[in-house]
Amino acid sequence: MPQARETPTYASARRVMLVMMSLSTLYNYLYSMTISSAYGLSPILGGALYMSGTVATAFAQTFLGDNRKYLTRLMRITGTLLLALMLFLSLVIFTLFPVFSAPSRIWALFAVVLALTMRAILGRRLVGMVMLHRINRKLFLLAYGLLQLIPAAVLLPLFFHYLPQATAWQSLGGYGLSVLLEAYTHYRERDVIAHTHAPEAVDAACVQRVAQALSTVHAYGAYQRLQMPILMALQVTLVMMYTFIGITTAEMIGRLALSVACTILMREVTDYLLSHTGQRKLALLPLLLFGLLLWLYGLVLLYRELDRAQSMVVSYLTLSLCTGGLTIAITCLAQMERAMAGVAEYGLKSDLIGYGRYRAVYTEFAILLGQLAALVLLAFLSLPSSIALEDMDLAFVVRSFRPLMVVPPLLLLVGAVASVLRFPMNNRHFEKLKRFLTMTDAPNPALKKQLDAVVVARHKNRYGVKLLLMLLRPFYYHKLKGLENAAGHADGTMVLVCNHGELYGPIVTNLYIPISFRPWTVSKMLDRNEIVRHIYENSMLRQQWLPSSLKLPLTKLIARVCLWAFASLECIPVYRDSPRELIKTFRLTTEAMQAGDNILLFPERDQPEAPGERGYALEGVGELYTGFAMIAPAYYVKTQQRVVFLPIYASKHLRTITIGQGVRYDPQAPATEEKLRIVSTLLERMEGMYAIEREELARREAALSKRLKARRFLSKAARRQLEAMNAASNGAQPSAAVSPAASPAAEEALAAQHEPSMGDDALHAASQQG
Repeated sequence: MPQARETPTYASARRVMLVMMSLSTLYNYLYSMTISSAYGLSPILGGALYMSGTVATAFAQTFLGDNRKYLTRLMRITGTLLLALMLFLSLVIFTLFPVFSAPSRIWALFAVVLALTMRAILGRRLVGMVMLHRINRKLFLLAYGLLQLIPAAVLLPLFFHYLPQATAWQSLGGYGLSVLLEAYTHYRERDVIAHTHAPEAVDAACVQRVAQALSTVHAYGAYQRLQMPILMALQVTLVMMYTFIGITTAEMIGRLALSVACTILMREVTDYLLSHTGQRKLALLPLLLFGLLLWLYGLVLLYRELDRAQSMVVSYLTLSLCTGGLTIAITCLAQMERAMAGVAEYGLKSDLIGYGRYRAVYTEFAILLGQLAALVLLAFLSLPSSIALEDMDLAFVVRSFRPLMVVPPLLLLVGAVASVLRFPMNNRHFEKLKRFLTMTDAPNPALKKQLDAVVVARHKNRYGVKLLLMLLRPFYYHKLKGLENAAGHADGTMVLVCNHGELYGPIVTNLYIPISFRPWTVSKMLDRNEIVRHIYENSMLRQQWLPSSLKLPLTKLIARVCLWAFASLECIPVYRDSPRELIKTFRLTTEAMQAGDNILLFPERDQPEAPGERGYALEGVGELYTGFAMIAPAYYVKTQQRVVFLPIYASKHLRTITIGQGVRYDPQAPATEEKLRIVSTLLERMEGMYAIEREELARREAALSKRLKARRFLSKAARRQLEAMNAASNGAQPSAAVSPAASPAAEEALAAQHEPSMGDDALHAASQQG
């Protein structure tokens, strides 16, 4: 596949999407509330008027003019409904609020808000014109200066006529600060503004084609369902949070400074965690989920804070959690936006013309919905028909409309959390997609098949098993050793071979090995008709402490959990009792490795003499099957790549997982000799790790025995422990053995690895040896 072209950044590069409201916009919102309070009006009224202007501006940019032709039919219908709702809200304002009979202070406030809104709109247009070289720099500076001075000249008499002289000067100084912040924002976003106003050779039909093609890509639709509630919740949360800051004027400066500091700090920390942590780099979606949950918790605390006497510590903590959580979530969302460009390229078959415009329109649409929702809430907060304006203090707002300030963003975030948990892709899928889009050599059908199943088809990423593993980790804490032995090996070439130790090996390797893999699992554990009997005979019958009447019901319950867990881990079934079906195991394995998956397996023999007896070695490493080594020649025939088998030993006593030096497949060696060399070398290295465990345990026991003997008085438990150590046998453990070599037919089949291809008959014959 040809190398991916650079993706248009019309939508993803917009800084507005990252912080939603720039610092100047947030300041203007607070400034409108402050002026409203200075005029003796409700501060929420000033915020509602400014928000009305913001929503009207966003609506005009999205649904009017040249942008309208890039909207889908559903967006146009929704836009018409939104326009009707905006007109209705305006009617409500003029009907329920005494606008015409109110003092002229209201009209003065309206003039202030109108000046702020028009100044922002015209300022962005001027910046766009100078960046596109439609006007020269001198003319721009003159026009931009007049744009700041003319509104100041209009507002000057309004300040000094209605306000005390000291307050009027403070209000004028606040206006000057808004000018500086807006100029700084325009300077920082000048490239984005120019890109927004630049003409594009994209027509409506092209955008419609992109929208229709992406509607068939399930992963992209899941992303849109995830993005929409997050952006809406961001708008509503910021408006409600800064309303809370604005109506608590005594703490406004401190809270505003804390909010800005948390935003900057958490954005930098999140960027660092996503890009500078090497092999242990945090996954994008879990970090996004963490940000959403932190955001949710902050909103819950805010809800509780509004119902009680305000504590400065709790209030600042609430603000920190909200701003920190939403900043983490939005930063992750911006990173995810860039990753989803690869999904779009995959779904559109590298024809990305029109994609940037489509993403911009969709993002603006989500922003508009959030702003409109915030406006509706502000309308409810500021326009109760039976309440006198002078009675609308903070206590009244909190007492009457507390749920409106928190519940809407809470519901949106709950929907966003659900979308994250159901999102079909994870970091591993994104890495595979990037690898596929940048491939310059021969096509990889196995990788494309896997990507089609995850990206295009309906697929659900199972986070339940990840949550289960996260909850189990504190109970199975292990130290990882020898990770450097896995370095330098490409994904899809490693086979991890670990001791079983009953259930211990599979559990701790899934918990603590940082290498991505797909495990081998006995086919009976993936079969609804076989799993109950398999677990009952091989494990439950040995549990003497359980009453016999509970063993079968408990087995059925465990079987359901196992089926769910194995499906979540994408296990590959191993058909031990059906050699012909075992061919399917090797075929699935080689396809998974071709798609970039490593393999984890536990090749110890587990066949007890009778049901209820132990099958796996509880100490050290038991006898190994040898058939798993057939992965190497099968994979080499397909890809001409040499598999590396990494020995792993999980120590129950030392609480360590040790990765040993790998054994690389040699395709030039005789088939049978190479197979036995791989298995015997793995076993030797695993036994070496076990020997180290025994030496360490002996050293610890000797040290403990010495300490106990040095004591003058021993408890009964300590005395029994000392006697047990003295009576313990020091004999060598029985050495594990490699299973016998295969039959002559299998030997002949193994030699088929040197042929151009390995057929089903060869794999079938080779599987007879285990």
